Amino acid sequence: MIQQTTLANGLRVVTDSMPHTQSASISLGVQVGSRHEQDNIAGVAHFIEHLLFKGTKNMPDSLQISETIEQTGGTLNAATEHESTIYWCKIVSDFTKQSLNLLFDMLQNSLFQPKSIELERHVIIEELNGVNDDPSSRTEAILDELMWPCTALGRDIAGTKDTVTCMSREEILNFLSTHYVGSNIVLSVAGQLEHNHVVEAAQQYSAQMSTGEKVDATEIISTQSSRRFRSEYRDTEQIHMSMGFPGVGRRDPDRYAVDLLCTILGEGMSSRLFNEIREKRGLAYDIGSGVLHLDDIGSIQVFAGLHKNKYEEAIDVIVSELDRCKYDVPESELDKVKSLVSGRLKLRLEDTRFISGWNLSQELSSSEIRSPDEVLRDIQAVTVSDVTKVARKYMRHDRMNVSIVGPVREPSVI
Repeated sequence: MIQQTTLANGLRVVTDSMPHTQSASISLGVQVGSRHEQDNIAGVAHFIEHLLFKGTKNMPDSLQISETIEQTGGTLNAATEHESTIYWCKIVSDFTKQSLNLLFDMLQNSLFQPKSIELERHVIIEELNGVNDDPSSRTEAILDELMWPCTALGRDIAGTKDTVTCMSREEILNFLSTHYVGSNIVLSVAGQLEHNHVVEAAQQYSAQMSTGEKVDATEIISTQSSRRFRSEYRDTEQIHMSMGFPGVGRRDPDRYAVDLLCTILGEGMSSRLFNEIREKRGLAYDIGSGVLHLDDIGSIQVFAGLHKNKYEEAIDVIVSELDRCKYDVPESELDKVKSLVSGRLKLRLEDTRFISGWNLSQELSSSEIRSPDEVLRDIQAVTVSDVTKVARKYMRHDRMNVSIVGPVREPSVI
């Protein structure tokens, strides 16, 4: 059962009681990500995420932070995204209050010592180097640059080597004080719990937190009207390819039709791309599709690791399969993918970590939490006509973006 309380400082508390479990999962989300950054401090949200693990006034040693969770058998981690930064842990429910204390301590009392900042610069630069060295990750980065040029979505969430190198402690702390405020934070807890106990702990541990004000993300509008392609030479055994089209935001009426379209294309071993590219033709080992929904915009993507001497044939087949979805989606195939999506969602409902994250993401983005049953009803309502319509609407050749890394020239089929 979901219960919600807003504290005096604006911080929103959401709990979902799952009494049959032994665990509790805590997600503390801040509504700030790379879309909230100015170009000169690109990567600052991600930098802060790293630094919050480096010691607080109460736990000055980073090892103390990790041991507080891990010595109980729990897991502690964080992630920075385009529109949010999330700190989470999954623990035995007996340690819920102790874990809440730790997370709020990290958010409010981190030291940001100059030595830690300098050390973490090098860590993040190596993170960026790792993305650049991996051909698959590199194609995704190039695709972002193609789809969202000169915007926050077109750069790595971690920033650039230049911005990470030049960012000052003062700039980091200013960004923190602007965004890490009560009105910008959601606490979501799922598992064996009592709502009032979680609220009491949140009130106690966030008592000194200011309310602040929400800061809107930079608006991004896709104006693409012609195909875009970029290749980068690497002496690799495979051709790594990413293909993308501008899509829809998370609240768009077309969202679930787009989701089912992507499932038909590249979700699992029974999908169209897997069967045509891998099973029938042996042109790839890794092939699939995905979808990104942000607040107001999104994307549809296809990714593959292709045979380096037959990549043009593979891309030709991929484009043909995308086009086939514009007019040929049997009712039986749509029913199959609806069952797949429904089944996978239901299996995840047993995981406190998933439920905590589900409630958090919805509260952060819309302040309205829709239950899995409500979402499944919307998915079941999607028709064949809906799917073919969104395929024609969004997978247009004049809005196609393709990035390739490997020993390649421009494919003639694009």
